[in-house]
Amino acid sequence: MKECAFVFLKDWFHQYVQGFYSADEQLQFHVRLKEEHTLRVLENAARIGEWLECTPEQLDLIKIAALFHDLGRFKQYQTYRTFNDALSINHAQLGVEIIQQSNILKSSGLSGTQQEIVERAVLYHNRRNLPSEEIEKYSMPAKIIRDADKLDIFAMLVTKDDKNKIPQATEFENVLLYSEKVIEDILQGRLVEYPDIKTENDLLLFRLSWLYDLYFPYSFSVVLKQGYLEKLIAMLPDTQEVYSVYQCLREYTNLNVMGNNMND
Repeated sequence: MKECAFVFLKDWFHQYVQGFYSADEQLQFHVRLKEEHTLRVLENAARIGEWLECTPEQLDLIKIAALFHDLGRFKQYQTYRTFNDALSINHAQLGVEIIQQSNILKSSGLSGTQQEIVERAVLYHNRRNLPSEEIEKYSMPAKIIRDADKLDIFAMLVTKDDKNKIPQATEFENVLLYSEKVIEDILQGRLVEYPDIKTENDLLLFRLSWLYDLYFPYSFSVVLKQGYLEKLIAMLPDTQEVYSVYQCLREYTNLNVMGNNMND
């Protein structure tokens, strides 16, 4: 891999995204939203990689994977006007197809194995679970991207900056209710199933259940430090069931951050 590969690929990424800039305000808002999200995921991934004491080569591949993790989002929104994969296309698979068709990783000097590491991290970043048989060479970068992505989504859910806030979902009922199945899954330590989401509160609970899918103590430390759990819970109805969810997830977060000496 060339020393300047990441810089070359970052320049290519920005040029690629600029091809989607538009006078259409709705399209431009969503393109910029994902472009800025990508840069923050890149920062998160680099911090996790440094915390894990990855080698310089590993860090470069992690940063490249983070840069490209949502590459399919831009074409997805331009074509379908939604980021909902269930209503459009798997944006991770689309991203890998764009990477392969462009041949940009090979052009940057990445070896075949290095290209595979990046492509698998992109492909796996939005899956419910990583393939259980995947070897660490491929699974570790994917885990880092998955954590880095979730941390920024949490931030985008609680921010008061409308330019970087995840827009309200329109495909779910806007009611002050939630599904018992969703509550039960979280209290049983399970990720919420996407098909079980019926309301906007279910969607928020679904995202809260991602805490069960974080891999690294560093990530749990960020959740605690930024108060993401408390801020997200505050957006839900003030009920005993929601409080039980909070207690369950808070205990899980505290347990998983143990032993982590995260520097400020």
